[in-house]
Amino acid sequence: MSGSSRVVAVALALILLPVGCSQGGAGESKTKNALTIAITAEPIKWLNPANDNSSPGIEVARAMFAPLVDTDPDTGKLRNIIAESVTPDATSRTWTIKLKSGQKFQNGQAITAKDYVDTWNLTAYGPNAWQNNGFFSKVEGYDDLNPAAPAKPTATAMSGLKVVDDRTFTVRLKNPFSQFGLTLQYLGLAPLAEVARKDPKAYERKQIGMGPYKLDGEWKVGEDIKLTKWAGYQGEKPQADRVTFRFIANGDTAYNEFLAGTVDFVQVPATKKRSFKTDAPGRWLVSQNAGNIVYWAFPSYDADFANPKLRHAFSMALDRPALANLVGIATPAGGLAAPGIPGARPDACKYCAYDPAAAKKLYAESGGLHKPLTIYYNTTNSTGQIFSEALGNMVRQHLGIEVKYIGKQASEITDLATARKLHGVRIAGWGHDYPSIEDYLTPMFKSNGDANFASYANPKVDALLAQGDSEPDQAKAVAVYQQAEDLVLEDMPLIPLWHTQDAYLSAKGVHPRNSKFTGVWPLWSTIDR
Repeated sequence: MSGSSRVVAVALALILLPVGCSQGGAGESKTKNALTIAITAEPIKWLNPANDNSSPGIEVARAMFAPLVDTDPDTGKLRNIIAESVTPDATSRTWTIKLKSGQKFQNGQAITAKDYVDTWNLTAYGPNAWQNNGFFSKVEGYDDLNPAAPAKPTATAMSGLKVVDDRTFTVRLKNPFSQFGLTLQYLGLAPLAEVARKDPKAYERKQIGMGPYKLDGEWKVGEDIKLTKWAGYQGEKPQADRVTFRFIANGDTAYNEFLAGTVDFVQVPATKKRSFKTDAPGRWLVSQNAGNIVYWAFPSYDADFANPKLRHAFSMALDRPALANLVGIATPAGGLAAPGIPGARPDACKYCAYDPAAAKKLYAESGGLHKPLTIYYNTTNSTGQIFSEALGNMVRQHLGIEVKYIGKQASEITDLATARKLHGVRIAGWGHDYPSIEDYLTPMFKSNGDANFASYANPKVDALLAQGDSEPDQAKAVAVYQQAEDLVLEDMPLIPLWHTQDAYLSAKGVHPRNSKFTGVWPLWSTIDR
């Protein structure tokens, strides 16, 4: 599945988030019931939640769209939003979703079961190449829309989706999946209005949402995204009447914009995690949860990195407490799931202990690396080079490896990895879409996972994930997922590094929601200025 986040995010985002430019003038944030939120990323390319799994895209989608269900920020329990009910059969293979009555799109069109089914089929149709295609890989009939090349699709709709009536549809999965109800909080599942489905290209800059905010005029790529509150939304209404998302060049610039008073909310960049409390006294907050995990990703397609002992050696050469201290507000990672997630084990990774002597021995047994280690870092992230050099210095010092660094924009690094032309390591990250250990495993480590940073594939891991998916007893399912985690950690296509707690600054009189279950949501700020 992100988000990462989904590809972090979240909802879940990458540490390698690309960044862009600032637009809009100062002073907008001074209006009492208006919020200007800085997004430290390059401007998104379109407004289509079905075709965007980036952190910035999900953040905008949270304003313009609404999920079927979500996690209650006060209790941590699943609650219905657009859905009236989500009901599995006895095997957790067929799920019945009933929508609340009276739900509408922002053009006045009623939201129906057909809107969901048609949008999901558009997303899953392989030739469309929409980014959330992989989410539907568990649905019966998905393979007909996504045959292996060079074959062409034999259908345009998944057989597992059926409209029952205007407010009800069913989803039949290829196999039982006890976590499916949790996955429905992902905003990439939001429906598109009928006119937008007929011509998605025409509406990607003037999208019709169904959430608490709507576009204030047509948006152009590279500009601020300006939204106004939509009175027709039936869910929990945010306080701000207007919201502006401002894309700013990098974290330090965004931070300085906040200090200058031109934005109301900003994430603290790593370079300021030592000073933010004194830079903005009384205006900072730290997320109550640490749902993000950062990895060092290896290219499994590169034969030079094929020996697991080599990767184990790299992992044991890393001083994670020192790295976490460098990052700030971070804890060393000892497994693949973030703290607080059911089934997370802080000591699951036996190769995550700092042991330079053992690392050197393993490295020798692996035959070593027959070329310099190339580390790619994000040039538009103010700490990309700093963290990469810290990692590189540790393996150079303890393993005697020659290291070289290549800086590129995050999008370029991602494109190279996708094309299997990235012959080096990179930093990547993930934040869960829903609070389950499964969401820390399937996207990254299932052979067809849609955030499979390392192009990793292990049939035994796939089989265990499928077994966990089909286990209706949650405790038993977690135990099976942990077995899959153990296998992945033995293969170690990604080296877990650290978990981060994000810090933020908010303007005087602006109090973002901060939940240990859902993190920090500036959209639902209490405003008393």
